[in-house]
Amino acid sequence: MNFAVDKKKLPIEEVHELQVGSVSYVEGNDSLSTGKDNTDLAARIERRKLLPRQVSMIGIGGAIGTALFVSIGGKVLQGGPASLLIAFSLWSVVFIGLSISMCVMATFLPVTGSFVHYTERFVDRSCGFAVGWTYFVCQAANVCFEITAVCLVIEYWTDKIPKAVIISVLIAGFALLNLYSVFFFGEGEFYLSIGKVVLAIGLIIFTIVAMSGGNPQHKVLGFRYWDEPGAFAEYITTGASGKFNGFMACLVFALYVFWGVDYLGNAASEAMNPRKVIPAAFKKVFGRLIIFYIGGAICVGVLIPFNDPLLKKALEDGATGAGASPYVSAMKSLGIKVLPHIVNVLILTSIISAGNSSLFSASRVLHRLAIEGQAPKFFKKVTKRGVPIYCCISVLLISGLAYLSVSNNTNNVLTWFLNVETAAMAITYIFICVAYLRFREGCLAQGIDLKTLPYYSKFLPYATWHSLFWLVLMLLVSGYTVFLHDNWDTQSFVFSYFMIPFFIVFFLAHKVYFKTKFIKADDMDLVSGLQELAEEDEYWAANPPKLNWFDRAFSFIL
Repeated sequence: MNFAVDKKKLPIEEVHELQVGSVSYVEGNDSLSTGKDNTDLAARIERRKLLPRQVSMIGIGGAIGTALFVSIGGKVLQGGPASLLIAFSLWSVVFIGLSISMCVMATFLPVTGSFVHYTERFVDRSCGFAVGWTYFVCQAANVCFEITAVCLVIEYWTDKIPKAVIISVLIAGFALLNLYSVFFFGEGEFYLSIGKVVLAIGLIIFTIVAMSGGNPQHKVLGFRYWDEPGAFAEYITTGASGKFNGFMACLVFALYVFWGVDYLGNAASEAMNPRKVIPAAFKKVFGRLIIFYIGGAICVGVLIPFNDPLLKKALEDGATGAGASPYVSAMKSLGIKVLPHIVNVLILTSIISAGNSSLFSASRVLHRLAIEGQAPKFFKKVTKRGVPIYCCISVLLISGLAYLSVSNNTNNVLTWFLNVETAAMAITYIFICVAYLRFREGCLAQGIDLKTLPYYSKFLPYATWHSLFWLVLMLLVSGYTVFLHDNWDTQSFVFSYFMIPFFIVFFLAHKVYFKTKFIKADDMDLVSGLQELAEEDEYWAANPPKLNWFDRAFSFIL
């Protein structure tokens, strides 16, 4: 596919005039990459079903799942409260740079499979192919991960419900939310995300009250655990190296916890009035980082020490759901009996939400690959309501791998999925940064003023380079513990680094077969599709989304 711009037919002045609007996709239409669209404006508008409040909640809730409420406790035990807080603060800065970079491209071209298209259009077609399939594997694995995690959460109350029944019910629920219409997905994700937001805010409030002495024991916690037993824990080894290993454990963990920018990018293709809605949603990511992630790290460090006996015993005994949460451990030690069950209910909604979002993202990326001719053609099929039906069905079928937990240890299965998707997300985020840097270079080479783009940030490209450095570093060292003395584990090594050769093989195979070339800045296509974008922007300016009182109220609150 040739993205070269014919500047004789379209001078740079016209490019500036066309830098407004949005892109949509249609069944069997490869035109998204070339700028040709065989559907009329009404049909393109009709396929944009996600309301502003739904997109906002996707931006706020993102991929917040069990990690922020449950797995975080194990990392406090390994690294201590200071290591966790430093790691989350550092990763917040990385994520901000990543989010801003993504926002620039997503508002310029809000397309399905966003970053796959950007990589293919601004970097290299083979890179886009490899990134697309890497991300698809990641999100499909995460659907399996979240379904398997639900089994553990329910075991907090009872182990009498067969896992196969729970898995079957969840797959059916995901099918109901995703196969009928995009609006159904958005509405389901909106209410599920409310649960996780309520949980995150509620736990922060609980921490403030408990640390101030508002608990059954009237114990004032303050920051006592930062002094005794201390702010940094030793992990694997002792002394300074042990504390470093503890910090690295928290830093690698943060790589998995900080998800969500990709979900917003995918939602852009089906959002109403995306040029206005998407930047607003991305801005909410910053609040999520400060309130939920950094706030969560502070809360856990306040509530329990890194040698907490209750949490240690719970993890050693294989506690499930809220039973493995540091918050529940603190509640038990303070004599609070009812809240753990409420926490477990909300953790359940968080997991289902994360699985629902992953299914949506995986199906949209597969559809993107099909549009680009890099996946079987039947995946281009969309229903009248805009659902890529065969893509969704394929992900639902793959999610059946969660049945592995029926005959295998559930925790082992979770670890398999977790290690694969963590490395895959690092690769995806790396190429979001690379795509933005190439896009920026293309704009400068073709004389486009970056300030004329629909979204501009003065922190770029410095924030992008900063994010890229840390992402590459963490991808390489995520499984470094297997190289420590007497700590080799073949399974951990394979699952920690499997996605790197996976990406390389897919990239090289595609490049050798199709003989693709890296796209030069002067030849980069910064024009195709913008005429259709302008038409849609004009429509939304004259016909803004009609919101009822409920939509307006939540838009105001969010």
